[in-house]
Amino acid sequence: MLNERGGGIIFDKDGTLLDFDALWIPVAEAALRRLARRFCVPRRAAEAAGRALGISEGSADRCGLLAAGTYAQIAQCVRNVFSEFDTETAEKEMLREVCAAFAAEMPRGRILPAVHGLRGVLTDLRREGYTLFVATTDRAASTRECLRALGIADLFAEVFADGTGIPVKPDPAAIGKIADEYGIGPQDLFMTGDTLTDVLFAKNGNIRSIALARTEREREILSSCADAVVRDVSALPEVLKKMR
Repeated sequence: MLNERGGGIIFDKDGTLLDFDALWIPVAEAALRRLARRFCVPRRAAEAAGRALGISEGSADRCGLLAAGTYAQIAQCVRNVFSEFDTETAEKEMLREVCAAFAAEMPRGRILPAVHGLRGVLTDLRREGYTLFVATTDRAASTRECLRALGIADLFAEVFADGTGIPVKPDPAAIGKIADEYGIGPQDLFMTGDTLTDVLFAKNGNIRSIALARTEREREILSSCADAVVRDVSALPEVLKKMR
């Protein structure tokens, strides 16, 4: 068990709690096709935008914008790609259209747990005395829907997402809020995620990070800056014992 100060774990949602590719690849590809029709550019513009966002052969680069970026960054990327096809769009308009397109295509994705027995892993961490949080660049409504669909929404004390009034990662505002309202200091708070944005978020908030890496390339990239690297969240109980 933890000492009397307790502890906390902040989870990224996508790729950490849920299967990123199962949800976001079909959603993103359909959204980009919708945007191509909306702005009257050829289908190859949507395909080019997908590559620019890090989509390749049905999977997303965890260091790419689709996995690690905000909606504003994704919109700017799409805007830049589409401009190569002789269409100019205002920044605010593209952001509005990108958000609308992703929201409209959400039913195409599948919400699946990142690992078998996810609820059991999280429940065990709570029994060990950890308070659990989510920090994501996704919108608040879709984040809560994903957590409900995974059957784990009740396990988290608070969700920090786009639209909740707290700046999104890598801004460390959520870390400060946890320290102030839950009394969990930096030495007892951990960030768990699968992107460089998650690691930077932890560094900005002066807490330790546990990175999740599926491939050797991801491990090489993340191990240079994270405090620990594991395959998936099922390894958290053991690695946390070593880090505390």
